[in-house]
Amino acid sequence: MSEIIETEGVLGGKPRVEGTRVSAEQIYEMYIKREMSPDEPVGRETEIQRIADAVRPLTRGKTPENLLLYGPAGVGKTTCVKHVFDRLEENTRAKSVYINAWQYNTRSSLLTELLIQLGYPAPRKGKPIDELLSKLKEWLDKNRGVAVAIDEFDQLQEKTEIIYDLQMLNQEAENSLGIVMVSNQPPQKVQLDPRSQSRLNCQTLQFNSYNAPQLQDILSKRVEQAFKPGTVPDEVIEEIAEQVAENSGDCREALETLLRAGRKADSESRSKLTHKDAVLGDSD
Repeated sequence: MSEIIETEGVLGGKPRVEGTRVSAEQIYEMYIKREMSPDEPVGRETEIQRIADAVRPLTRGKTPENLLLYGPAGVGKTTCVKHVFDRLEENTRAKSVYINAWQYNTRSSLLTELLIQLGYPAPRKGKPIDELLSKLKEWLDKNRGVAVAIDEFDQLQEKTEIIYDLQMLNQEAENSLGIVMVSNQPPQKVQLDPRSQSRLNCQTLQFNSYNAPQLQDILSKRVEQAFKPGTVPDEVIEEIAEQVAENSGDCREALETLLRAGRKADSESRSKLTHKDAVLGDSD
């Protein structure tokens, strides 16, 4: 069993990994930090189903739909894609690959990262594009279909060339390759030349900002995981959710507000959060 090192204050919760010795602060950071993805995304059932429908043909050896997800930051786009892709790989023969274009924003770096995630040794730097594409086709011919998610798609320097590369692979290889692009920009601002747009035949899925009830559900689940029972009143969760919904609808902002509130209460050795802790931007 996991052992929790007890401390005074509001922090607590359940360790994510059984059999570990962790402090309450570590548990708190684990569940409230925005990088921690939930086991099940909240309030995005329709969007999850649409992504799953797009990639499902891969499980039958068929050609999937290409999909562009768009919406403001902090509305669950990445979380939903990772959720669907994890299930795709766990429950089917299809392969899923997630690449963030902030890290791999050129044609060669993205194709190289795709090869590495498919299990090839890291190619030497400066390897010609044709060789990278040849290796990718070789993998698709010998293995299975692949769903590729390109997050922060609007950060790519060579969008048109990359889309052309991936679509040519999809047409020429024995197994299919599907593309799920994730962007903060609406479709009309994702610039591709007419030839690539036509070849891509991309469907779109808009993510709207979270509303107050959705944010309440998200915060409530994190509170159960990261705080001691009874230390976060429902009205505090409601206040944070309503303020963030009105301000931005950004889940990350809601979690950051909860993070600050918990730290403040803990630093003051209080046993419960109060209405004042829920004020956005309040760090006094």
